[in-house]
Amino acid sequence: MNKDKKAALDNLKKVVKEELYKCIRCGECRTVCPIFKESPAERYTARGKMQIAQALVDGRLEFTAHVREALDNCLLCTGCASQCGSGARADRVIMAARQAFAEELGLPAIKKAISLALGQGQGLLGAEARMGALLQPLFFKGVPQDSGLYRRFAMPFVDDKQYIPKVATTPFRSRVSFAGEKGWPVVTFFTGCMTNYVMTEIGDSLVKVLNALHIAVRVPSAQGCCGMPMLISGDREAVKKAARRNVEALEASNPNEPVLVVCPSGGHMLRHGYLELFADDASMRGRLESLASRTMDVTEFLVHRVGVERLEQLVGKGRTRAVTYHDPCHLRKAQKVTQEPREILAVAARSEIKEMRHPEACCGMGGTYFLTHLDMSKKIQSRKIEDIMETCADCVATTCPGCIMQLRDGIRRSKDSDVAVKHVIQMLAEAF
Repeated sequence: MNKDKKAALDNLKKVVKEELYKCIRCGECRTVCPIFKESPAERYTARGKMQIAQALVDGRLEFTAHVREALDNCLLCTGCASQCGSGARADRVIMAARQAFAEELGLPAIKKAISLALGQGQGLLGAEARMGALLQPLFFKGVPQDSGLYRRFAMPFVDDKQYIPKVATTPFRSRVSFAGEKGWPVVTFFTGCMTNYVMTEIGDSLVKVLNALHIAVRVPSAQGCCGMPMLISGDREAVKKAARRNVEALEASNPNEPVLVVCPSGGHMLRHGYLELFADDASMRGRLESLASRTMDVTEFLVHRVGVERLEQLVGKGRTRAVTYHDPCHLRKAQKVTQEPREILAVAARSEIKEMRHPEACCGMGGTYFLTHLDMSKKIQSRKIEDIMETCADCVATTCPGCIMQLRDGIRRSKDSDVAVKHVIQMLAEAF
């Protein structure tokens, strides 16, 4: 057994030992698992996956493609962890198992491609994005700006009607490095990949809102992918490389500056993911704890550092909107941020939020899950769209660019395709 395989297996043994004993097999995880709701098999539950991991460690199961599929069929929404009264972290076990599988069998083709694309430095990833922007007219037919693209030619892992947002011709970080005036308080903006390369309007909205509040925005150019897509694939070393790059980039700013995020996955990585990844690295611990303490979702910053009253003064009076809110999994379940986005949205919409029955339910995006498990992703998506439509809202807001992509796709597939999908910070910027 080579060094990397042994390290991955040892890590899996360690994580299984730390988490499995907490599980009392009550089955509470089944009540919140979006996959179990659609396919009620024990191997798709959190407790089932932990038992599979235990069997791998004990040698009762081998590292085969069949076993891997059971562990890969998970959105890593962390709903099971947030629901577990015993504190069992099935997500840790699953990610450790995926790392072991990556060492044993290699990464699947689609995950390897994603890891290679996102795990590169800023320069190469930027070149890839620019190439995508140039080639997209060849592969897609254009539709209105807020509607994304549809396939023109056959593409693997994407169905005929899949909503695919346009790649920006100029990435956000290439045109914004500092926005504001001298003497203003400054925040650092961690953009994330989607905002930088695809939904640049989210970054523009953040700048507009903060500048209106006389707050300057610093955008470090050396930052890159947060590493979440590589983490959920099992490519641990690629995640570590991304983490070190981002820590260095974000440390270059004033250590007292808040680091704002508009993507819950990025926020989760900066707050928790990197700390778990480098748990045994004393040289990184202090740096990561400092970064985690500075990191805030933009809605948290606006509520706790600016104040809702000040925002209300800027918004003033205008047209009210019937809006509902979708809780991103990594913001609500992993970071426990629920009220702040709603407070900001209520100000932006100038009205109360029309809550759906299950605002916490996963949309089915799951990072790369919608690419690897398309059919299941669409089933979960359909449940969410039904919830949205029941509210009769004309707009659904969320705080996750990935969720925006998934919700726009689902609404387009429904009979009612006129419901807008926007980031909460966009809603606020439009209200100014």
